[in-house]
Formats: sequence, structure tokens, C-alpha cells
Amino acid sequence: MTALLRLEAVNLAHTIDDTEDLATRRGGGYMLLRAVHKVAERFNGDLAPIGTGASIGLFAILHGHDAQALRDKVAHYLSEVSPFRHATFVVAIADDPDFPRGVERCVAGNRWQQMQSLGFATRWGTATQVCATDEIRPAASPHRHAGQAASLSVAARARGRAGGRNLRQSFYATELKLAPDTAARYRFTDDFETLAAFPPDHPDYAGLSPNLDAKIAVFYADGNSFGAIQHTCATPQALHAWDTEIKQRRRQLLQGLLDWLAATPQARTADGALRLETLLWGGDELLFVLPAWLGLEFARRFFALNAGWAHGGHALTHATGLVFAHRGAPIRHLQHLAKDLAQRAKDDGDKHRNTLAWLVLESFDTTGDELDTHWQKCGIAGDGWRTLRLDEPRLDILAEIEALKPLLPRSALIRSLRSLAAGRGGDELTLLQNAYASTHEALDATGRDTLAAFWQAFDATWQAQPDEPPTADAAPLTALLTLWDYLLPPAPMTLTAEAPHA
Repeated sequence: MTALLRLEAVNLAHTIDDTEDLATRRGGGYMLLRAVHKVAERFNGDLAPIGTGASIGLFAILHGHDAQALRDKVAHYLSEVSPFRHATFVVAIADDPDFPRGVERCVAGNRWQQMQSLGFATRWGTATQVCATDEIRPAASPHRHAGQAASLSVAARARGRAGGRNLRQSFYATELKLAPDTAARYRFTDDFETLAAFPPDHPDYAGLSPNLDAKIAVFYADGNSFGAIQHTCATPQALHAWDTEIKQRRRQLLQGLLDWLAATPQARTADGALRLETLLWGGDELLFVLPAWLGLEFARRFFALNAGWAHGGHALTHATGLVFAHRGAPIRHLQHLAKDLAQRAKDDGDKHRNTLAWLVLESFDTTGDELDTHWQKCGIAGDGWRTLRLDEPRLDILAEIEALKPLLPRSALIRSLRSLAAGRGGDELTLLQNAYASTHEALDATGRDTLAAFWQAFDATWQAQPDEPPTADAAPLTALLTLWDYLLPPAPMTLTAEAPHA
């Protein structure tokens, strides 16, 4: 068996999460993504890529090469060449006749090195003051970012070859294999302020709530059992085939999302820039930021574009998290919260489908230690996150509900939810019945069928005159009222799932 070399970027808290500055975070993420590919290019003829996802690379050491000497060369390259020297990489080798065991030995070697190394790179330069961006590292003269003194690390990520607009543009061009003239048609906003800017008098935004001004949606996706599939690959060829397959699927997914955004008026600024940030890409994890009014529809498109994905007879699905918040909320917190929600969307017995756990934060509010009991205030007992999880059918019926909003008596629905949450009977039941009746009377037959289908999607039954407080109604009422402002009017493109993978 050919000897293996595995490299991995570690201690990412000091490479991405050490600042709220978007350009620096973006540059850090792209730097890690680029590092693996640069090693493959630099050591072409010495190493053969087996799997190169995100910030991890697994290579076969070609025959005739000294494995230890090559490991040292790769480690030296990553520790000395800018911008990679501002991150922390571990490089390990293994030579084992059993391929899966060899991979695990490489992983163990990476972890051992990580435990023995510092959690951050010590490239300071000439320190004159504290970095104004991360407020931790010494600033290095004459480096500056956004007009203020910056450390070497921030300068490399935010302004150097690893950061900025050009690298982001090259990311999409490289990932999608676009010709230069095609790539030039994709332009993106450069900050959350522009991304979430709400034009109050623009006709394309007439159907949206002004409450969405300056709000963003943070969408995180984690592949279900993707890692388990890697562990079942018994040969380098099998792992390389899986790596190639998932990259191709990801490429098709990204292209589909960009096509939808490009055709959606509310997804472009006045000068034609797309309102999208891709902060994490590769492996089985993805992270996007977009305007709040696009969040739910983005999730719906995401699910539709990977519908039917399968490998070895098993569905390839995602557990996802979606956070709506003010653009000024700390992105570090929102990112971690979106990941936490994705974990709550997971269910070992439910990995055959895509699932979404979601949360709406008002202003700078956070759920803190109350995340487990967050939905109890709405009268939802038990695991509210599981009860309110969205999947493809629920997202589809939510899209249909949007057309009913002008007809639905929102105040009556709010009174209904308050009565259910309070759990009171007697006079409260009469008020609840009146609220339900007014909702029922406001709709025609088609609207009533849509509302009934929405209730059914949440395992409840719509009744115009309930005999007793129907506790199951707390879930559809909570979803409808909490997401009321975030339902996007019908988009111009039709949903089309990806053709079966070749």
C-alpha cells in the first residue's frame, strides 16, 4: 500500500473566529480552502490527491519518495509561505497495508501534533501597537486594514492574496469552472450593510415587510453521514471517487443557487450585485449569509436542488440551521448558533430527508442558556425544535401560505396562540373559537384548503370551531406567526431538482 500524507488546518478560532470583520473572516476561510489545493500544485509529482475537502487534504505519496522528508517539506511550506504561515497546519504520514487503518493513523498523528502545538501562529512583525481589527495580536508597521493598524495575520487575510474581492471572485470561478467572461457577470456585495439594505420605495420590495430592513439570514448545512461514507471507503480509489462525486454535486448545487439568486429581483442590489456571502465551503459543511427576506426561500431551493442525491443506495441529505438576526449581531455568535440548530435538526432515525431548525432573533437578543426551553413560551411541550423542524413539504406549504397573508386576520391568530399558550378554558375557549371562526370566514374554499394543508403538515387539524383548546395547533400557529414577515412572495423561477448523478 502506498504511504499516505494528511494535512489539516486546526485551531480555527485564531484563523476565522478571532474577529467580527467580514473581510478578514472571509479571507481566512478562503485561505484555508486554498491551502490544500496549493499543496497539491506545489508538490505535484510527489503527491497524488485522494481527498481534498475544505481545510483537509489526504494524499498518496508517490513511489520513490522519502515519506518523512516529504512530510517535512510540506510542513515547512505551510509554515513559511504567506498567507498560510498565519494559520496552524498539522501534517502526518502513515504507511499501512490496510488503507482505512492508514487513514486513521494519519488522523491520530494530526491530533497528536495539534496537542503539541500552539493554538495560534506567532508571526508578529515589528510590533508598534495593538491590531485594531482582532484587538489581540500586535500590529505590524506598516500594515493597515480599513485605515487602521493591523497585524500581519489580519493584513494577509483581509488585503493580501488570501483575502478581498478578487479571491472571492476567483473562488466562484474556480469552483464552478467558469470562463472569465461568465465569471465577470457574478458580482457580490462586500459587507452585511449593503447585503441587507432594504430599498423602501422599490417596486420589487413592495410585498415585503419593512421590519426586514437591515436583517440577515445565516444558513448552515451539515451533511448527514457524509463522514461515515468516507470511513467505508476501503481503498484510495473508492475514497477519491467519493470525493470527486461530492465535489461535483456541490458544484451543481452552488450553480443552481446562483442561478436562482441572479433571477430573483430581491436578491440583487440596485447596481446588480448579488446579496450573498459564502463563509464556509467544502467537506460536509456549508455556511451562507443572505438577506433575511431570502432565508426561507434559499433553504427551500437548497433542499430542492439536492433532492434525489444518493450514494450506494443511501440518500445524501443535510441537517441545516437558519438564524434570522440584525446585521449588526456578532457573526461569530450567529454562526455558532446556526451550527447548534443544525445539530438539533439531526435525528438518527430521520437522515433520509433534509431538515431545518430555525430561530428568529430580535435586535441583538440571544437565547443564551434558554435554548432548550425556548419554545415552551408558545405552549409547545417537549422538544420544540423537533416539533417545529422544517422539511421540504413544510417549506413548500409555507410558500403557498404567503399568498394568504393579506386575507388572514393576524391579530386573531395572535390571540389564538396566546390562548393556547396560556392553556385556559372557559371564557378563553370562547375567545379562541371566535378567533378561529374569523380566520375561517376570511378565506375562500381554496384558502381554507391551503390553511388546512399547512396545519396537517405540522401534524394538526384545522377546525373552524374547536370544542376544546387544541394544543397541537401551537406548532402551526407558532411557525406561521414567527415566520410571517420572512415569507418571500412568489419567485420568478420554478423549482427543478438536479438530474440523477451520472
